[in-house]
Amino acid sequence: MKLRRPRKANPRIRANVELTPLIDVVFQLLIFFMLSATFVIQSSIPIEMPQAEGAEGFEQRDVTVTLQFGSGGPGGGGPIYVDDVAVDSMEQLSRILADHRTEADDVRLLIRGDARVQHGRFVEVLGVANSVGITRFRIAAQAPEEVGD
Repeated sequence: MKLRRPRKANPRIRANVELTPLIDVVFQLLIFFMLSATFVIQSSIPIEMPQAEGAEGFEQRDVTVTLQFGSGGPGGGGPIYVDDVAVDSMEQLSRILADHRTEADDVRLLIRGDARVQHGRFVEVLGVANSVGITRFRIAAQAPEEVGD
């Protein structure tokens, strides 16, 4: 008995996957997510945000100063961070803010303070910002949580 061998497929025809449509779809998804994403400032510095009526979401600012509750930091009033970088003294804070001021005339400052930080600490940071010519600022707060009936 003679068995037939299966016919070989045409050696010139090869199965392949076209990557161009796949790349197009991935690129369009990337553009969609970039345009539809909301940009929220997330800091790696843990603080307890104060609550305030009428608090609004805030957008990206040029400079973010975070006041953390605790010991240490400039003057022992708690750590201070500028864009997630620790500041050792008020003079260093002044230099950093002055550098931002020389880069752009219209520098906006966002101050994120822990709810337990003393009022004087805010005033001290605002005084440093004002001394280098930064006059536009916002203080971050979160809307109070609504209690159900």
